Amino acid sequence: MTELVAALQAESAAERWQAIEHLNRAEHQWLTDETLSLLIKALADQHPFVRWQAGLALVRHSEGAQKLTDLLNTSLATNSAQTKRGYSAAVDALGSSRLTDMYPSLLEMLAADDALLRQSAAEALAHLKAPAAVPALIESLNDVDPWVRRAAAYALGHIGDPQAIPALTACLNDKQVIVRRSATYALGALRAAPALPQLKISLTDQDPITRRNAVWAIGRLGLPETVPDLTRILNDPDASQEIKATAGQAIETITKPGWLQTLLGIKGRLRR
Repeated sequence: MTELVAALQAESAAERWQAIEHLNRAEHQWLTDETLSLLIKALADQHPFVRWQAGLALVRHSEGAQKLTDLLNTSLATNSAQTKRGYSAAVDALGSSRLTDMYPSLLEMLAADDALLRQSAAEALAHLKAPAAVPALIESLNDVDPWVRRAAAYALGHIGDPQAIPALTACLNDKQVIVRRSATYALGALRAAPALPQLKISLTDQDPITRRNAVWAIGRLGLPETVPDLTRILNDPDASQEIKATAGQAIETITKPGWLQTLLGIKGRLRR
């Protein structure tokens, strides 16, 4: 335990997270009040990877998960950046563990004053895939912070509720590229046919990742009438090889016989 205390206080972030990783390999032997306290403290570490490792270590055990829950049930009204980092890391850990009893608290955090907490709450809700969170996440698409908008779009794509399609389509005009990237991905995940006209416009987006996501999203619709649009991508000298490859795959899928598309879809679901 003395070595752990020293390691978690080391100047090197690598040494700190490696100490926590060692705890994870030790299974249940490390579960003591002092260890739990050290891990809770590590949630507020300056390095994000240390915070992430600490959260993963805590959610592996019921006592650690309860500590995280208790932390989040305390007041969020704080001006301490260190405390906010701890809250955010706790949200990330509990979301990745898919603890559904955290759902009400996560919805409340979508309205928190701190943008990092709002972002973490949206990302955690993506893991939970809770349809009841859709209205709140749609509202978060209007958040002042682009990273919160990005996280909300990502979550809506994972949840898969079509009522989010109009709001996600509007995000294709967002000034921030990270939001447009997530919105095109989410619309593809939803197979959002109503967004096709706007997705066609996104085929000319200045950001190559947004363009690629738009190609992928259009391909997911499986509509033969989109083949000419995708073919133009293949002949576009400004399109990257990755974008062209995505367009080629989309065309190949769309032009396959219907029964073969169904078979490929079943195989894809089995692989997941």
